[in-house]
Amino acid sequence: MKHSRPDIDARRARLFVTSFLRQGWLRVRGSFVPILQSAVGAALAWFIAHDLLGRPDPMFAPIATWVCLGFKLDRVPRKVAELGAGATLGVLVGEAFTLVFQAGAWQIFVVLVVSALLGRFLDRGDLFTIQSGVNGIVVLAMTVYAATASGGTTTPAGRWSDALVGSLVAFVFAVLMPRHPTERPRRYAANALTEFARTLEMLAHGLKTADVEEIQEAALAHRSLRRVMDTWEQTLVTAREVVNLNPTLRRERPVTRELDRLYRLARRADRSAMMLNRQSLGMSEEVGRIPVLGGLIADTAVAMRAIVDAVRAWERPTRAQELLKDVARRSDPTLMTHREGWRPVALMSLQRALVVDLLQMTGLSRAQARALLPESQGRPFAVDAPIPPDRSDDATSILWGVRMYPKPDAER
Repeated sequence: MKHSRPDIDARRARLFVTSFLRQGWLRVRGSFVPILQSAVGAALAWFIAHDLLGRPDPMFAPIATWVCLGFKLDRVPRKVAELGAGATLGVLVGEAFTLVFQAGAWQIFVVLVVSALLGRFLDRGDLFTIQSGVNGIVVLAMTVYAATASGGTTTPAGRWSDALVGSLVAFVFAVLMPRHPTERPRRYAANALTEFARTLEMLAHGLKTADVEEIQEAALAHRSLRRVMDTWEQTLVTAREVVNLNPTLRRERPVTRELDRLYRLARRADRSAMMLNRQSLGMSEEVGRIPVLGGLIADTAVAMRAIVDAVRAWERPTRAQELLKDVARRSDPTLMTHREGWRPVALMSLQRALVVDLLQMTGLSRAQARALLPESQGRPFAVDAPIPPDRSDDATSILWGVRMYPKPDAER
């Protein structure tokens, strides 16, 4: 199927705009609650420093809280502590220096050098060093401003304690506020896998109709998918740290481990899909329509959407597994050898690798998934084969690979 250049450009522009708006809305929806939480934390930091501790103008308390918490739910406690400690150190160095030398250009130079070097000595994190330098400069600049406004010399005192109060409030919020820390990574997992399914649907339709432009658009959509998966990874890092630090969330630890496994397998499946996409482009240009393979990939996309439903509800992906087993049984290269030549057979080998990756995402081990492919049907699962530590994802899922729910009363 041929398209004119204006039609192709319009379709690609529409695809880009749709993807941009969809991801923008997801960012706004995901930031609304954390912004409210940060605002509450900043107000609380001011209240503690001003009303409870009697600080006259504790502006560094809410500033530190906001800087540490930000506008995202990905509040990794380690990074929050790093930001807070850096801010407090910077204010402390700035205050100490101003008490002796007042403020000016050369003082800013010295404070920045001292704060940054102290930051590098105390912590390897970039954020710690940046906050140390920035807050040292702010203290000096505030001193100059206050002296100019009052017509005299104003020396700061105790502002480092305001920054410490704000930092502590932020750390407590980062550790204790998330009561359901795995909810956001599950939502981003569902978003990423939905985008994945959409790219497979585009690829399947392109193979069925020999639409080379649509196959190229599927490759472009994969790039957007990888940005969503990067955000999914960030939410996982946060969830792991919160669950490990908060003893009341111990029950969430198996969930975070399963989400980690799901993410790594999704990355592997994405690589398989990208290879399949690249090869499909050249094959379609040479042989035209490849309907059998297109149909298998379309059914794989349906199974992927079933995985999305299971992730959203956080239940065993039984339906997705059955759909993928059916696709695996039909992924037989011998069915295509005589009718469609060797090229589609080569593509099917990549499609089979993708199906194995997705079957593992439903809880199966790699051995169990590969045993479902036609040439290995009837062979026993290699469940007794040792799994190397660096290939633990190839073992059966600890959560979805076993029975997740208690037996019904009739079975007890």
